[in-house]
Amino acid sequence: MPVADRRVVVTGVGTINASTAGGRDALAGALALNRSAIGPVRGFDAAAFTSRLAAEVDDATLASLIDRDAARRLSRICRLALGACVLAVRDAGVPSGPGLGIVVGTEYGDFTSSRDFAHGFLTRGPGGLSPMIFPNTVMNTMASIAAIAIGAKAPSVTVNQSTLAGDLALARGARLIADGRATAAVAGGVDELFQEVYQRLAEMGALSPMRGRAPEGCRPYAADHNGPVLGEGATFLVLEDLETARARDARVMAEIVEAAWGNVPTAPHTGRAARVDDGSPVGRLIRSRPEGVARCYGAGNGDPAVDDWERALLGHDLPARADLVPPQSLAPLFGQHGGLGALRVGAAALDAERGIGSVLVHGIARGGCRTAILVGPPP
Repeated sequence: MPVADRRVVVTGVGTINASTAGGRDALAGALALNRSAIGPVRGFDAAAFTSRLAAEVDDATLASLIDRDAARRLSRICRLALGACVLAVRDAGVPSGPGLGIVVGTEYGDFTSSRDFAHGFLTRGPGGLSPMIFPNTVMNTMASIAAIAIGAKAPSVTVNQSTLAGDLALARGARLIADGRATAAVAGGVDELFQEVYQRLAEMGALSPMRGRAPEGCRPYAADHNGPVLGEGATFLVLEDLETARARDARVMAEIVEAAWGNVPTAPHTGRAARVDDGSPVGRLIRSRPEGVARCYGAGNGDPAVDDWERALLGHDLPARADLVPPQSLAPLFGQHGGLGALRVGAAALDAERGIGSVLVHGIARGGCRTAILVGPPP
């Protein structure tokens, strides 16, 4: 996605994660501290599960960010999304109105509301179906709640993709602006830790420790990586058309130089590298910038299939840049969740603002979806 006609810049950040909550300064502080927020699960009893670690958002922090009356009407994941979007809009100072769009990425959506809605029917029959809960059972409920609150009247988009929900949301948000369908977009990702999902994933062997005798933990690209550790939270960035941002004298953090996404035809197989991609838009974008990238953030989360495949893809596309392979991962700090891709782009924007240079945010998911977002210094 070349954005030469309408240049897309980052002007704000809002994040609620297991380490911190706030705008760009809060995110910068958490990244500088470099302290993992992963610990024993607190939100439910995981003693009987094979996995017992997660990165959880403190409920007291979340409660302090959302109006009490509004909080009573909203599910927890909606409160996470709303809080992060409001923080991002406040950080950027972007106005509401017909030029503001929203893109929300999520891996699991509002499972809590879906469970509660189904439970009402199973225990009380049709009379137990709650009309108050039902709207929250659809995947785009977080986007609709947040759009109303921040006054986003341009397109509202929800994307659903394992591992890369936040990355895809940022890429789609940049496309909205580049195509002229919005002058600004609040884009990012959100997920909450949900007991039933956590339990089923653990039972399926999809979480650490998923194989071998290595202890439970998030160790992307390591020889003893044995599965991801889940996290939760919401991170959103404000993207704007450069001329619009300049007209209102906004603080520009970085530029989204290019973004691409697509499917790699061969899925990975745990334990051995899959065929590398040699013709997708993502591969072409990366190969066009071999010497222009100073840092790379990757989607590696401790899942051997994802880690090994990503290393193979980047090794193919950047054969002369051994310093970027394997890439840096934020999963050990914040856990795997729908907002992690937006955290990666936020970290890249902070790097670019500090003068590090251009930063590549790369991602790959088990199903074959691959993303690349090139973040450059502010114009």
